[in-house]
Amino acid sequence: MAYVYRSVRVVLQNSTDDMLTVEGAEVLVGAWTSGLGAKNGDNLGRQSARAFATESITLQRGTEAFVRFGAVVGYLNVHWHLPWVGEFRCQAQVEGPRRVDVRVNDEEPAAIAVLVTVSPKAAAELIVIEGGARARDTEKRRSGAAE
Repeated sequence: MAYVYRSVRVVLQNSTDDMLTVEGAEVLVGAWTSGLGAKNGDNLGRQSARAFATESITLQRGTEAFVRFGAVVGYLNVHWHLPWVGEFRCQAQVEGPRRVDVRVNDEEPAAIAVLVTVSPKAAAELIVIEGGARARDTEKRRSGAAE
């Protein structure tokens, strides 16, 4: 049995009402952990979670991968890189009316755990993004201020 020198486990929590579908996934360094790989067409249902993991069984080699999810309202891209020497990096980018939160547990530097949570943006967040006069008008109506 091979020894695992570096591993990353990413749990994706879909807290939206959208179905997320894997539209691209690749391991750049290392390999998918048995049973925890991603492939095109895999689905992550609304209000559910799934784990993905990569590992390196080569001495002095880290692991790196990405998964791209598609939904009706846009894409979610998750990329992680755990080098043999250096700091772990994980990036998650989301499009549309959603927000993404990434939490990393690196208590064991050779075996990283990550929680990526995708959730809908709150109404206040959407207003700020819209900006300009519309946001000010909405705020006036909320506060009851006269024009």
